Amino acid sequence: MEVKSLNNKSDFSKLRKYGKRNNSNFVTLITLTSQINDFRLGFEINTKVGNAVFRNRIRRQIKHILFDLFEKFDKDPSKKGLWVLVNVNPKIENFDFSEYKSFLEQIDL
Repeated sequence: MEVKSLNNKSDFSKLRKYGKRNNSNFVTLITLTSQINDFRLGFEINTKVGNAVFRNRIRRQIKHILFDLFEKFDKDPSKKGLWVLVNVNPKIENFDFSEYKSFLEQIDL
């Protein structure tokens, strides 16, 4: 299973328009199922979310959690592909890794 990045502006727009939103205090996840076996992941992290080191650490941590979810999603034969857009809220600085890990693991993809 290969996870690609969302690169095009049109991909981000498509996800925002047709995707399913899951909100919390620190992150918004927008998901869209795909008919082809294609896994894509994109991040929107504003510069208000700490310095570059903190933003990259958050990105790596969330990416690690989502890769585990992608593997579970991939094992289900009835589901094909999934596109995910992660929008990080500046309030994430007040939360611990375990708190947003538990939120992301509870999401029904």
